[in-house]
This record gives sequence, C-alpha cells and structure tokens, in this order.
Amino acid sequence: MRIALVHTLLFVAGGAERLAIEAYRALEDLGHDVDLYAAYVDERAWQILTSDMGDVPRPRVLGAPPISKLLRNAMTLRSLLAASLLRGPIRELRSRYDLIIETQSNVPVGWADASYVHFPLAGLLNFYDKNQYRLRLYERAYNALVVRVAGALADRARPVMTNSSWTAEYIKRTYGNDRVYVVHPSVNVEELSTLSYERGKIVLTISRIDLGKRVAEIPKIARLVPEAEFYLVGTTGPSSGPALRAIEEASRGLRNFHLETDVPRRRILELMSQASIYLHPPFAEHFGIAIAEAAAAGLVPVVYRDGGGWTDIVSRIDKGLGYTSVEEAALTIKSLLNDPGRLKALSARAREVAKGFSYERFKERLNEVISSLSPDVSTK
Repeated sequence: MRIALVHTLLFVAGGAERLAIEAYRALEDLGHDVDLYAAYVDERAWQILTSDMGDVPRPRVLGAPPISKLLRNAMTLRSLLAASLLRGPIRELRSRYDLIIETQSNVPVGWADASYVHFPLAGLLNFYDKNQYRLRLYERAYNALVVRVAGALADRARPVMTNSSWTAEYIKRTYGNDRVYVVHPSVNVEELSTLSYERGKIVLTISRIDLGKRVAEIPKIARLVPEAEFYLVGTTGPSSGPALRAIEEASRGLRNFHLETDVPRRRILELMSQASIYLHPPFAEHFGIAIAEAAAAGLVPVVYRDGGGWTDIVSRIDKGLGYTSVEEAALTIKSLLNDPGRLKALSARAREVAKGFSYERFKERLNEVISSLSPDVSTK
C-alpha cells in the first residue's frame, strides 16, 4: 500500500518521534511505499533522532499554521491547533495514499485512517491534575482549553494504536473507541544485548527534561544513596527551562549526581554498559522506551509502580522493583546494590522480558494491525 505517516509537529527528540521513525522503517520493510510528513520539523531534534540512522528521509513539511508558531511554549495546544489545520493539506494528499496514519497529536484525528495515541490528551491532563501535582489556576484554565480542543478534534470511530495495555484502557475510557490495538514500541534488542556485563555502582536515568516527567526527584533519590553515582541523561526542548532550574536546586551540593543533556546515542550506550540499575522518574510512564532499552541492555529497572512501564515491562521482571516514593526508591536501589547475586539474576530476567519488544516483534504486530485496517481502506 501507499502509506503516509504524519507526525504533526516534530519539535523534540523523544520516544514518540523515535516510534514514528521505527514505524516508517517497519512499513518499508513490509513492502509498503511510505512517506513521512510533518507540519513542522525542528532541525536540532531531527539531527539527534537520526544521528545513528542514515537511511531515514527527512519528513516532507506541510507547514505549521502561523498561530501555532506563536504558541512556542504551549506545546500541547500548539500541536492540537496544527493537527486541526492539517485537514486541508491532508485532503490534497488523500488521492495519493491508501492509508494515512498520524503519530503525534494523541487524539484519534478524523482526517487519518488510524492514529497512534501515546496517551489520550484529556485523560493525561486529568491524570496530572489528580495524581501528579497541584495545578495553579492558569494551568487549570490552559488544560481545560486543551481538553476542549482535543474533544472537538477526536473521532471516536477511528481505529487507534497505542503503546501498552495500561494506555489502552485510558483510551477506551477517554474516547470510547472500540478498536484499540496495543503495538509496543520497539527497542534494538540485538544492539543492546551485546553491552558489557561488568557494571559498577552506577544508576542511570534517561528522560526528556520536562517538569511533567518529575525528573527533579532523581537528585533527591541520589542524596539518599551516596554510595552510588547517579546519571540523568535527557533531551531538552523549549519547555525544559523550569525543569533544569528545579534539577539544579534539588542537586545543590551533591557530588554523586550528574546531569547530561542532548548527548549522542553513543554516550547513552556507554553509560548503559557501565550502569547496574536503571531508575525511572516517579511518573506513570505510558510505556517507556528508555525502560525497555535499559532492560534489553541488562540494567535492572526500578520504576514508579504505575503506568505501562510498570504493567507491561517491569512487573514482569520482578514485582519488587516498583516504588511509590523517593524513600522507597532509595531503599530498593540500596537493597539491589547490596545483593550482587539478585542483581545478576534480575539482569538476566530483564533481558529475557525485553526480547518481547524487539524490532521484529514490533514489525509483526504493526503488520497485523495494518492488515486489519485493509477492509476500512478498501471501502473508502
């Protein structure tokens, strides 16, 4: 089939963007003729994403609406407005493609035949409000506007792909979609499984640098485990400023905490080959490619006891690897570092679980979903 993959706004080098690229590769490998599109592409983010991929063509730019460009720091609203105004350009593309898939706006948009929703926007904002932190009045007003725009854009009859069984339940509750397919993101199991087994007392965290990810909690955990070295590695974007300031404040005076931003892939692999434990911030990750990659590399993941990263990955390794507070995370890490035998056994188990997230499995599952969408395409 002729397939258009549309990642509405490519402005950060995160998991959603990597998934879009992996979907492009997989669909090409399956024999489809695929083109990448975006309303906007940040050159820096694109270079970071594709630094280890020489065969991915730059997305064709459809053009972001002027009002979207004015909302530089209101990323969610900017994305929704761009998606809303893509109806016209997509209509012009429709005659050239059998299938159009959208991978960024987190809404089952009506102009696409299917969407990959990493987490439903309305559900996400309500989740933050109730479970993550107390919001100020202007933040609540902004979120209410986002939910309103997302609701107007959503088409509940459209098929949805998503990243975990945990996220699938939120999508069903938020949008009422009957056709929700779990397509776990892929990790390079072959590359990561070759990394060294000789590891030190190093705890690694990989995350986008954003307040919503609660990355400022990592140095607080590091303060409670002085016998280990903690590395927080992450990509930054226009909204990273407050998170960077919060990290600086939380890590003041710490000698065992290290922050590295926007590093190349080879640096991440170097740290993965040295670390024993992967620590994810206390955030209910929808899936967590970084968690799956760490498991594939043999790091023992310690994650927040909620979200797809917990239900679909870490709970299958060992149910004792979840935490709900900074103190519990610190105690779990201390226990692991003091028990080399258990650490080694869990490392082997992590690698085994991660095999289920290989590129080949991702490609197989994507093929199953694309095949199930064929009747919809044939009746358009």
